[in-house]
Amino acid sequence: MFQNNIVFVLIISLFFLLISCKEKSKHYTPTTTLIEGQIASSDSPVISLFGSEEIKAAIDPTGKFIIQAELEKAGFYSLGLSNHTIQLFIVPGDRISLTADQRTLQASVVFKGDHAKENNYLVVYENLKSTLQPQDFQTFFTQLEDEFIKAVEERTAVLNASQQDYQKKNGPFDEFFAEMISEEVTYDAAIMKMNYPVYFEYLMPDSNVVLSDTYDSFLQNLEIDSEDNLMVPAYKGFIMKYLEFKTKNDTSDHESTQNINRFNNISKLFQSENVKNLLYYTLLKEILETSINDASLLMDMYTEAQTNTKYKNEITTGFNSWSSLLKGKSAPDFECSAVNGKTVSLHNFTGKLIYIDIWATWCGPCLRELPYLENLQEKYKQREDIAFISISIDDDKAAWSTMVKEKDMKGIQLHANTEMHLKIVSDYLINGIPRFIIIDKSGNIWNANAPRPSSKEIIHEIDQALAI
Repeated sequence: MFQNNIVFVLIISLFFLLISCKEKSKHYTPTTTLIEGQIASSDSPVISLFGSEEIKAAIDPTGKFIIQAELEKAGFYSLGLSNHTIQLFIVPGDRISLTADQRTLQASVVFKGDHAKENNYLVVYENLKSTLQPQDFQTFFTQLEDEFIKAVEERTAVLNASQQDYQKKNGPFDEFFAEMISEEVTYDAAIMKMNYPVYFEYLMPDSNVVLSDTYDSFLQNLEIDSEDNLMVPAYKGFIMKYLEFKTKNDTSDHESTQNINRFNNISKLFQSENVKNLLYYTLLKEILETSINDASLLMDMYTEAQTNTKYKNEITTGFNSWSSLLKGKSAPDFECSAVNGKTVSLHNFTGKLIYIDIWATWCGPCLRELPYLENLQEKYKQREDIAFISISIDDDKAAWSTMVKEKDMKGIQLHANTEMHLKIVSDYLINGIPRFIIIDKSGNIWNANAPRPSSKEIIHEIDQALAI
């Protein structure tokens, strides 16, 4: 009797096991990744999973969502919610759940399910990285070389130690995750080291940074051309910085020549097709956002070199949207108010070369350009065929007016109201400020994304435009 009961229990258990397996396979294939969660205080109707492509899912009124994705590779992915992101580690086939509050997203997110340990550590890691960010950017990147390297290595040691501490308390990481998070820390440090000479020169333009002969020795132990590391976020940033670092000796004063050299160096420095495709895409995307004129010089080369159809189509679409701002196209007009309340339009300056600064009083990078802009105005003050126009997009018009008066700002100071602000941003495809634009004497676009006043190219650019 006892044996019969055991057999009966085993049969019933097997029956339910088969049912559960069948039910699972009915909805999801073994490689399908399922991410479900609930976001409190969400103001977004959509959440996106970013990897090799974007996968969107709706967020219902209660904050719940389900993402179902066919993923090919294990690695780091990110969830995008409004202007926020959450990093996570996924192995194809994972079942992951999470809860978070959008108001404190990075601090509140909690993972459960497959690789919960690894993903909860990523929350710890990202929060720790934030606390280790330089409090004083200028002081950090203008240290002497030895002091800077020491500071970066101390930061790296803290990040590595946090991995060990977390595993002591929570058990060992997935082996592949442990390898990838280690690579993430390593490439992140390499990016900082490659940024050092660039930021030093920018922050200390009157000082000539001279690196020791062994400064770039940190590159010797890194995998430079690694298709496997494309799932490591810092590696994707690293290869772009490496391209710039290896092109740093380019002595050309012309940014267009530098961009062509960077493009050509991709095939010289890298052999992996997917790595090259990502670099071609990233470089063209960057150039599109900074110089549509330069992008036009590279588009034929790009379409020939790029073998990733998605990347090729995206850049082509982006280029077409910028085509209305190519050199020689009619510049979109605007009407803004001066400090005295008078309305000023672009067409009021026909016959003059116009250098426009789109800025705001709350924008740190904008304010850092002001001394250089004043120097530029001083250089050309004897010329009557050039106008320097600064357009503030501040919501607080009083704050703009006060700063203009207190700083005794030169040039033509204008303020765009909300309607005009939106029009200018739309017409000139402005994604960030400061943004500088050069309009020629005929009222046509010369450069819709002109060099900043602090750049080496700006005087040559203005002189060239004035000579026409």
